[in-house]
Order: sequence, then structure tokens, then C-alpha cells
Amino acid sequence: MKAGLVVLAVLAVAVLAAVAGCVALSRRSTAATKTVTAKIPGRVAVVFYSQSKVRSTGTVAEWIARHTGGDLLELEMAEPYPEPYGATLKAAEKDVSSGALPALKAIPSLDGYDVVFLGSPVWYGTYAPPVATFLAADALAGKTVAPFCTHGGGGAGRFPADVRKACPGATVLEALSLRGSNQIERRLDLGVGARHTEDDVVDWLDRIFRP
Repeated sequence: MKAGLVVLAVLAVAVLAAVAGCVALSRRSTAATKTVTAKIPGRVAVVFYSQSKVRSTGTVAEWIARHTGGDLLELEMAEPYPEPYGATLKAAEKDVSSGALPALKAIPSLDGYDVVFLGSPVWYGTYAPPVATFLAADALAGKTVAPFCTHGGGGAGRFPADVRKACPGATVLEALSLRGSNQIERRLDLGVGARHTEDDVVDWLDRIFRP
């Protein structure tokens, strides 16, 4: 009995420590201290899909748009995935495994854009199905594409390679991969800003567009 209580006490301490760590992460400032020094050629669009209420991918998209002057073009599903997030992932897993292309409210026109930032959460090792629908429209031919993604700790997976494979007619640059939130952090409304700042985006922009 005593041994069981000790185990429970240890588990409780571990959980509290994890929560405290998450809360500490939330105190990190997202204010940028750097500015982009590289020149980004042409007109910029930031195309992205972001489902979770903490909007990790959406936040990164906003940072990119702020520092490039790009237009935000969010991909929205005609019939959104169900809530809560666990149900979303279950439905998305089915779409990823079957190669399904869920309908979007609209496919944004990229006429007149030269550089397209393409963002997605990493689900099951690759981009989200709504992004697959967008890519199937072959709207990126002839563009310079800069992929970016957020993940819950598993890394970018096949995301960079899959984007490159899906854009044979585009120039695809180095991808940006940022740690977003896991299931526990998501319940605490902690997104990508808990670990990263806009400076991380600026560093990437300066690197991929360096002359």
C-alpha cells in the first residue's frame, strides 16, 4: 500500500513539473528584435492551413507575413474536421492513409505572386490533407516555394521532401520546421510562441534568401 502511494506521489510531482514547465514556456516573448536583411524577390503570398485553436501554423504564417509584407491566404475546408483535436487527428489520419483530398472553400489564386510560403501542421509525417488538396491544383508551377511547418515534437518528418515532390515545376527552398505544442500543452493553449519568437523566422528568411 505504501509503495503504491509513493508511486502516485512521484507521478503527481512529475505531472506538476511538466505543467510548470509548460507555463514557464508560455512566458517567452514573441516580440521580434531582428529585421530581415535579405532581399525577397517579387510579390509574396503566405498560404497556410492551421486547424488547432492554438494556431501554431497560423502564428508562424503571421510572423512571415509581417516580415515579408506578404499576403495571408488561409486554406479553409468546406467541411472542417470535427472537434476536439483528437477527433481531428483521427479524421485526418484516415484522409492521409487513403490519399483523400478534402474540399476547400476556395483555391487561392496565385497569379501575380512570385514567392509562395506554404505552411502546414505535420500530421502523420507529412502535410495536412487540406494542403494536399491545394498542391493537387498545381498552382505553384513557376513559383519560388518556401515551405514551413509546425509539429508536436516529432519533427518535420517527410514534409520537406513531400512538398518538393509535389512541386516539380517550382523552385523549392529549405523548409522551416518549428516545435508547436503537444496534447498537454494544447490544453493549456500553448502554441509555437511558447518556444519560438519571430527572430527564428527572420533568421530563416535571411538564410534562404541570402544572395
